[in-house]
Amino acid sequence: MPKNTLGTYSETDLRKALSAGTFTMEAGSFTHLVQGHSSYLIEFLRDVYRDYPISLYPDEVVDTSVRVTAPNILRRFIRPQVIPDPGFDFPSAPLPAHMAPLAFEMGLNLTVALKCARFVSFHAGVVEGPKGAILMSAESGGGKSTLTAMLMEQGFRLLSDEFALLGLGEPVLHSYPRPVSLKNESIPIIRSVAGADWVSEVIEDSPKGDIAYRRARPEDIAAANRVAKPKLILFPSYEPGLSPMSQKLDPAEAIMRLIPASTNYSLLGEPAYRALVRLARETVAFEVSYGSVEDSLRLINELYADLEAE
Repeated sequence: MPKNTLGTYSETDLRKALSAGTFTMEAGSFTHLVQGHSSYLIEFLRDVYRDYPISLYPDEVVDTSVRVTAPNILRRFIRPQVIPDPGFDFPSAPLPAHMAPLAFEMGLNLTVALKCARFVSFHAGVVEGPKGAILMSAESGGGKSTLTAMLMEQGFRLLSDEFALLGLGEPVLHSYPRPVSLKNESIPIIRSVAGADWVSEVIEDSPKGDIAYRRARPEDIAAANRVAKPKLILFPSYEPGLSPMSQKLDPAEAIMRLIPASTNYSLLGEPAYRALVRLARETVAFEVSYGSVEDSLRLINELYADLEAE
């Protein structure tokens, strides 16, 4: 039976379910059990996750669980702090209470990165256009999230900002359409093109700088069960003022670059390698560098236009 979206429930109902540990949320390939008492978390969920299917009942089958909680009882009431608890032992630096949304997002990332074994997972952004999907793998500061959000504005479907989920059999990418994480200078850029209603309030002075989130569109969430065929792999890097350049990579080089970007390659072993080989055969890969958002979009659109249509 279809579930109601989060935005159809009252704040009181959400608060009760989150406190009781009976709040479950579907985000494409994963169903998450979420627990917490933070008013900041509730406000964030009602804004950024308002279009996601949820259940408030305790008998839901889930993939992962995340608690946003105080590091100890004292820090719940005196100079309140929060940490993400992904359900397994993992060291986390406490954050001020108002950064509960960041703790929540970190907790979700940890559960998928360290506990997912159904797919080969990579730290990457993924969008899909009419010719197939683009997988963008970049180190921090490479502009992956900005590119993901900007390509959404050009009509590409969001599969994920954080994880490329590669099937272990057929070389297809599975969807995990969570909000796009924006940092520092990218926030006003995306707000100006997407509209203020699609970008959350800014969390200032976090360990990663200023943070905001571009909401996933309802159509991206509704299409979350549809897999995408990968066609283009990009390894972007950003340096202010740099002229746009692209260099084609052979399949072996693409594989060697994707292995360290995977969060579970060593766990899966040979099945992951075989899946990567199949991915490399189905795609073309480029290293791209650029010095402005405009240059990067122009370059990516040119590379995408050169692909053969499905």
